[in-house]
Amino acid sequence: MANDAPSSQPLSSLEDWSRQHITAIFEAPTNELTLQALDSAFSRALKATVNGEPCDFEGFGKMIAAMAQETAPGGPRVDWIFTEETLDDAGHRSGVVKGEYFIRGIFAKVPGAEGLVEIEARKRVNGRIESQSSDAGVDSRRIVTLDATVNILPVAGKAP
Repeated sequence: MANDAPSSQPLSSLEDWSRQHITAIFEAPTNELTLQALDSAFSRALKATVNGEPCDFEGFGKMIAAMAQETAPGGPRVDWIFTEETLDDAGHRSGVVKGEYFIRGIFAKVPGAEGLVEIEARKRVNGRIESQSSDAGVDSRRIVTLDATVNILPVAGKAP
């Protein structure tokens, strides 16, 4: 995860950065680590939509926390389908990343079902990542805009 510390290493690709940070958010073992991962991945001035509805940093955090309340043993896991980046600069400091992934190992109440049912959240995302510092030696990248489409799919025959 980004730590905003100076580094002589070149920055990782936006694809790698995105995969690492998004996975850290959803696979964090505690709420505290989830919040830390959110803070290291998203700008506090985030402008986002989720299924067409506007969402800010706080709303996004609440959505993630609610998703993590009931999970399978070992917690949720992220399975990536693809990522693709379009860079603004050769230093990987800013650009656009789009991707698709599943979040598995989550339980939720589903209409028509009794009790909790295991679900998968299929997310399609398109986000802009920008460095928050002008210092090229500092990895201060954050997601500043995000458009996400989330489909919730029950996993057949699974109960907690």
